[in-house]
Amino acid sequence: MEFHVSVSDDCRMIPALKEMLPELEKIVKQNSEEAKVHPKKHRVLLRQFSMGEEKQQKRQPIRGIDEILFKVYCIDHTYTTIRVSVAALVKEVIDAVADKLDSGDGLILVKMSSTGEKVVLKNNDVSVFTTLSVNGRLFVCRRDQFDSLTPLQEQEGPSSGSMGTFELMSSKDLAYQLTVYDWELFNCVHELELLYHTFGRHLFKKTTANLDLFLRRFNEIQYWVVTEICLCAQLSKRVQLLKKFIKIAAHCKEYKNLNSFFAVVMGLSNVAVSRLAQTWEKLPSKFKKIYAEFENLMDPSRNHRAYRFTVAKLDPPIIPFMPLLIKDMTFTHEGNKTLIDNLVNFEKMRMIANTVRIVRYCRSQPFSPDAVQANKNYQDVRNYIVQLNVIDNQRTLSQLSHRLEPRRS
Repeated sequence: MEFHVSVSDDCRMIPALKEMLPELEKIVKQNSEEAKVHPKKHRVLLRQFSMGEEKQQKRQPIRGIDEILFKVYCIDHTYTTIRVSVAALVKEVIDAVADKLDSGDGLILVKMSSTGEKVVLKNNDVSVFTTLSVNGRLFVCRRDQFDSLTPLQEQEGPSSGSMGTFELMSSKDLAYQLTVYDWELFNCVHELELLYHTFGRHLFKKTTANLDLFLRRFNEIQYWVVTEICLCAQLSKRVQLLKKFIKIAAHCKEYKNLNSFFAVVMGLSNVAVSRLAQTWEKLPSKFKKIYAEFENLMDPSRNHRAYRFTVAKLDPPIIPFMPLLIKDMTFTHEGNKTLIDNLVNFEKMRMIANTVRIVRYCRSQPFSPDAVQANKNYQDVRNYIVQLNVIDNQRTLSQLSHRLEPRRS
């Protein structure tokens, strides 16, 4: 079905494909009928989760039995593509790589961030593909080669900004498409994933892939804001960018997309952006006032009272600030014993259930696309926001920031 949808979309750009469409429709129909008789147990996800190669059609929840084609890199930066289940153990991933490389024993799987930070994954770790950082990659090597591993050049991110592309897109359109995509990600998260994430996936041998991708999206949007501003050499253009991102945040708030709202505002408050005094000085007072209001809403004092008070007044559908909900559950779990005198601590379970209920409440009404926005030719905006190209190395962003506006002596 996804293939059929993709070809239908391509027909608009390549008229010759129209002649082939009826034949394809027959094949798709035939395959659909066969699938009903012989249902498939899993799907194959042709996706490198860490590279934003997202399909343009509506997302479907990822299941543990789904299979994934994924690149695993070697010490010399060559790679092998493996096919394993999303919920595969690290040991199964290593075995699949060893089989492809015809290597012997002694291989380890390493999670590598763009900063060069390396973590050796345990053999019983589950579903590691979606736990990578925004520009993170998986490497395989012998244990004695661990210290010699270096990040790929592509992990550094872009060397020039994309303002030329998205300055032509309205802030409202960008915020709307951010919200549509965020809702798809949020709607795919199963409530049980919150529990697996809190208590430990390895205990359940279950994937939290949908939750992982939604949480990583928050970081991606945050770094998108910082990346675009730090790659903009012209002062007047940087001021325009500040204004644009503040407007995007305002529209996200209007759409009750608090996840992207927080991500954009936290991007603006990142030290690589907040230190750009010359840029902020030229921002019109009207925008400074709006930004100050946003910062007040983000105030973490009294357990994020300002944010919680705001959310309590909203009607669903709502896209909540997910990192805070995860923090609430983790705090409850780590601060309270699960068993007391060999009896279940029901007070702890009640507190965790309350957080899960918040997620359920946020999704208790379907997200109805804005009729005016939905009727626009949105594909360019959609394509842009699902494939954000960012720098997620704070040291690199700080260096770029100091190059733009050197520290005053």
